[in-house]
Amino acid sequence: MERIRNKIFSVEEANRLIPALEGALDTLGGIARSATALRREIEVLGAIAGSGASEESPDVRQLREKERLQEEALERFRSELAAIAQHGCILRDLELGLVDFYTMAQGRVVCLCWRRGEPRIEHWHPLDEGFSGRRPLSELL
Repeated sequence: MERIRNKIFSVEEANRLIPALEGALDTLGGIARSATALRREIEVLGAIAGSGASEESPDVRQLREKERLQEEALERFRSELAAIAQHGCILRDLELGLVDFYTMAQGRVVCLCWRRGEPRIEHWHPLDEGFSGRRPLSELL
């Protein structure tokens, strides 16, 4: 597997990625919801199959199909994550839609911090702090 390297972004470069990230996060969220629903179905069907149903029973066939669909969903999820990582940014939290971009400022590496729904990069934080350490971008520039 190819090693993905993070890059150093300018604010402008990071801002140009926001539309693509919005779409990718939508896709990832949809896949995650689908995989979760499939997992629940698999649990129920697995309990039925575990009670002695034969491999030819409709419940077991349905279980195998749901397992196949879940594996496909997980593969799509991994592929979408890899596509985001190829940009060089870091997805920190899918549910919140948090993405960090390394940048150089004041002679050190810090993170530009974007949250889904924000129209542009407006925050940053030191490497050793996360979302709770977000500060206005104006303090950095």
